[in-house]
Amino acid sequence: MKMRYRQGDVLFREGDPSDFACRILEGRVEVVKESLGEPFVLGELGAGDYVGEMGVIEHKPRSATVRALCEVLVEVVPGDGFLPAIANDPQAAHQLLSRLSEKVRALSEEVVRLRHGLDDAPEPVPEPPPEPEPDPLPEPVVVAPSPVPNALPSERMIASYVQSARLGMGPHAIGLRFEGRSAGEIVWVDSLPFRVGRTPRDGDPARRERGALRLPDHPPYRLSPDHFAIDRDPRLGLVVRDLGSELGTMVNGQYLGGIFAKDALRLQNGENIIVAGGTDSPFVFRVQVAV
Repeated sequence: MKMRYRQGDVLFREGDPSDFACRILEGRVEVVKESLGEPFVLGELGAGDYVGEMGVIEHKPRSATVRALCEVLVEVVPGDGFLPAIANDPQAAHQLLSRLSEKVRALSEEVVRLRHGLDDAPEPVPEPPPEPEPDPLPEPVVVAPSPVPNALPSERMIASYVQSARLGMGPHAIGLRFEGRSAGEIVWVDSLPFRVGRTPRDGDPARRERGALRLPDHPPYRLSPDHFAIDRDPRLGLVVRDLGSELGTMVNGQYLGGIFAKDALRLQNGENIIVAGGTDSPFVFRVQVAV
C-alpha cells in the first residue's frame, strides 16, 4: 500500500506501537527525538531508505518521531509482512543484515573493553583505622571568596585538538578537532578504538583519557557517555562507529545509529565532519586523515 504525506505530516510518533514500516519512494523526512522533554532533529532520510523497521523487528515502541519535510510518497509494509518483503528484496536484506552485524560487532567490542577494564582494575586497598581526634582548636576566621560569575552557555564549547601517532595500525595519521570558542590542548591518540563521549558528572572539565576524549555537556544532553568511536574495521579501514548513542552521529552528511540504516561509516582521506547529537548540535568535530 502506498501513502502520500504533505509537508509537516507525521508518519509516526515516538512511543507509538511499531505495527508497520515504510520505504520512502519520493521526498524526504526528518527524524526527531525527545531528550528530557526537548525535541532534537537527529537527521533526514530520503528515497530508498526504510523507516520504522527496527521497531517492527524488535516489537518495541517507536524510538523517534518521523515527519515529512516536503510532499512524501511511501510504501507502507505491515509489521507481519515486513520480513517476507525483505526476503524478496536482496538489497534491503543486505542493508539490514549489515546494520545488525555492525551492532553485534560494536557490542562485542564494548563487552571486551569492559571486561579488560575490570581485569585491570587495582585491588581495593583497605582503609586504615581512624586516628584519635585531636583536642579541639579555636575556630578559625573564615574569609568569603570573591564571587565567580556564572558560566555562559558558550562555555560548553570547550575546544580540544587530538592528533594521532602512527598507532602501529597502518600508515594513517588522524587529527581530531572539536570546534569551539578557542583552541585547546593538543594531545595524541594512543589506541584504537578512540572514543568520544560525555564527562561522568555535570560540570566536569574536558579531559583526556587513554583511548578517549570526554567533553562536558549539560541537560538536556546531546552527548552520550560513550557517543562515537574512531576505529579500524577489517573490511572498511578507518571508520567512525556510533556506540549506541541516544541522539545519533552524522559523518560527512550521512547519519549513523538509532533509527538510521548504518552504525559505521568509512573515513575519507582529508577532512571529515562529525556531528554528535543531532543536526543542530554544538558538538562538531573536524577529523583529518593523512596517509
